[in-house]
Amino acid sequence: MEQGFTATGGCRCDDNPVRYEYTTTPFEVHYCLCTDCTDVSGGALAIIAVVEKDGFNVTRGEEKIKNFDTKPTAHRKFCGECGTHMFLLVDIFADFVLVHVPTLDRDSEVGQEPDRWLFTDSKHPMVTIPDDGLPRYPGWEDSPNAA
Repeated sequence: MEQGFTATGGCRCDDNPVRYEYTTTPFEVHYCLCTDCTDVSGGALAIIAVVEKDGFNVTRGEEKIKNFDTKPTAHRKFCGECGTHMFLLVDIFADFVLVHVPTLDRDSEVGQEPDRWLFTDSKHPMVTIPDDGLPRYPGWEDSPNAA
């Protein structure tokens, strides 16, 4: 583990919020346009930090975390009280936790900048991907870090 790095986040509850942290820089951070992420988040895209499971911990409120399988292989974790979707586990990435970056504390470091766009074939027709120079991939299979 890296010395001194910690990212913290959690749900939106005022009383006894779920809190989590990761203590290693992410394996990768990407913009996700898959319908699974966008439907669950209610947004045009999701920003995902892929972090090692060994460096991820729920530090408070674990009893409030509920699971929703949006696919048989995608296990989304959210607060059972406020509904915040904080992270997910994906079967093919068994050693990683996929953290929804917007649930990090606003003053917390993510660990790195997004380096790609994934599931570009699934983007909503009203979304225009900016000309940011980042590579674009139609799904996981073409991404350099695909399992």
